[in-house]
Amino acid sequence: MSRFVLDNTVTMAWCFTEEATALTETLLGRLSNLIDSAIVPALWLYEAANVVELARRKSRITDEKAAAFLESLGDLPIEVENPNWTRLFTDIRTLADRYKLTVYDAAYLELAIRHALPIAALDKSLIGAARAAGVDTVQA
Repeated sequence: MSRFVLDNTVTMAWCFTEEATALTETLLGRLSNLIDSAIVPALWLYEAANVVELARRKSRITDEKAAAFLESLGDLPIEVENPNWTRLFTDIRTLADRYKLTVYDAAYLELAIRHALPIAALDKSLIGAARAAGVDTVQA
């Protein structure tokens, strides 16, 4: 079983089929079949819930689909890691500054660096920062 850092951009492609790619579908299949596992910063929970809620409010998805999608995430082998104060206020901020990322994206990058794991993302800025930092990216 391999492990990777899962960015929210990949997760949301599972909810919105028009955003799906070969990579996102492959990763969902590998997680669903317990071939791989993922780790995410606690921020991922809020990001996922926020995107789904905004989509529901805009009638992009139904209440039922929103609830079912969020519940389905709990069935996947995804570990949620909480940051400590020092990590958030020093390490993550430093990465955000160095690679010109949001602190949110830097949280994923920091997790990948600290655990020496590849990162699965669709966000071009995060992918570029990961490569610049010597972090592998997950490919389809």
